[in-house]
Amino acid sequence: MRGNTLKLRLFLLAMLDVGLLNACYVIAFLSRFSFDVPLRNVKPYLALFPWISLFCLIAFYMFDLYSDWKRKSLHHLLYTIFLSVLLVMVLTMSMTYMGKGFSFPRSVILFATFLQFFVLGFSRYLIWQLARKKHGSKKVLIVGDSLDSGVSLAEKCMNHSKGWFIIHGFLPAHSRRLLHKKMAEVDVVLLGPDLNREDKAEIISLCIKHEKEVLAVPEMVELLAIESELQQIDDLLVLSIQPPRFVPRKLLIKRCFDLLVSGFLILLLAPVMLLLYVLIKLTSPGPAIFKQERLGEGGRSYLIYKFRSMVVDAEKWTGPVLAAAKDPRITPIGRFMRSTRLDEIPQLFNVLKGEMSLVGPRPERPFFIQQFQESIPDYAYRLSVKPGITGLAQILANYSTKVEDKLRFDILYVKTYSFVLDIKILLQTIRVVLQREQAAGVAYENDENKKKLLRLFGYYDMANTANNE
Repeated sequence: MRGNTLKLRLFLLAMLDVGLLNACYVIAFLSRFSFDVPLRNVKPYLALFPWISLFCLIAFYMFDLYSDWKRKSLHHLLYTIFLSVLLVMVLTMSMTYMGKGFSFPRSVILFATFLQFFVLGFSRYLIWQLARKKHGSKKVLIVGDSLDSGVSLAEKCMNHSKGWFIIHGFLPAHSRRLLHKKMAEVDVVLLGPDLNREDKAEIISLCIKHEKEVLAVPEMVELLAIESELQQIDDLLVLSIQPPRFVPRKLLIKRCFDLLVSGFLILLLAPVMLLLYVLIKLTSPGPAIFKQERLGEGGRSYLIYKFRSMVVDAEKWTGPVLAAAKDPRITPIGRFMRSTRLDEIPQLFNVLKGEMSLVGPRPERPFFIQQFQESIPDYAYRLSVKPGITGLAQILANYSTKVEDKLRFDILYVKTYSFVLDIKILLQTIRVVLQREQAAGVAYENDENKKKLLRLFGYYDMANTANNE
């Protein structure tokens, strides 16, 4: 019943989007021709009406505007709508050229696109506000095994879009009696990733009993079970969990797509690459193209190509280190390239060579992979597929996101891969490029924020009192 209700809501929302988008075309025509629209100008639009409506649905779907927008940020929503209507405009103009519908005024298309952003943006803003009123301002109780884990989760809630979460406090997993009392005071219980399975199962059962929402950070084994098949052995129900890899048919489709798109993009971006090459050579001594060893599919080594964004021999005195926010080693032109992802363009040649894919887990250096595998045994699953220029972790996480958190997105990508998912990731990478804050380097801990959270949790003052005594 709930699934049918959701499908009906999505259908009505899709019809609303199509109706508003085409209404903007009607307004644009009436405005352009002062309410006296010649039939020869309307005919191309009427012929394209089904296609324009289809473009709207495809663009909105590809930018995840028909997924659950609960707890998303408003600026994320507006960025996505802007890119969606821009994509509809490009597709519409392409169709008019292909169909030689030159009597469809370009001024009408441009004005309609301008109206669509505001009209569709306002309609989605109202829906977003209703969702925030219904699902927002939830009091969150964080439960974990360690205080550091609780602080980390609280920071993520605070960094999230404002108005959705209110941090109520933190409880250690062993405080069962206090947890029962707190249930009446909170709306949501957020479980830390450090909880053992027994504690997690018991707390989830308790939350369900009190009809409270549970937010749990999935374990790697739980992500590996996604898309698993239910089977029966005699009277025993089992899950068939397959290793995270692509089947041959999907690999062939992915490789053909990589060759076609990377070749096209190399030709299209050739002037941009030439300009960046010259600017790097003029503003910083050293080679413009940077080569570095990375590990690809199956742990095989290869050289990755990038435009150099740091000074020459940036790691001569430090050794291999991750780039930090406001890293002094980054050149002025390098900072711009990193924030817009332009430094990654030469990797299109890695894609042509078959060392990389357009979409996949980001490649890493052997030095860091060895460290990650020692602390995170499941990290090796990333090497089961080709690395990519962009990936699920790149559009949903930040550059400074912890390795284990990015790994969850990478495993999710491998387990749920489809050709459509690759298209969605490539299109949404454009949004990430525009939202430059996602490209910031590793952000080191802020002691002042940690102190505030510890006071909120009631631990900082107790620790100071104990030290003073």
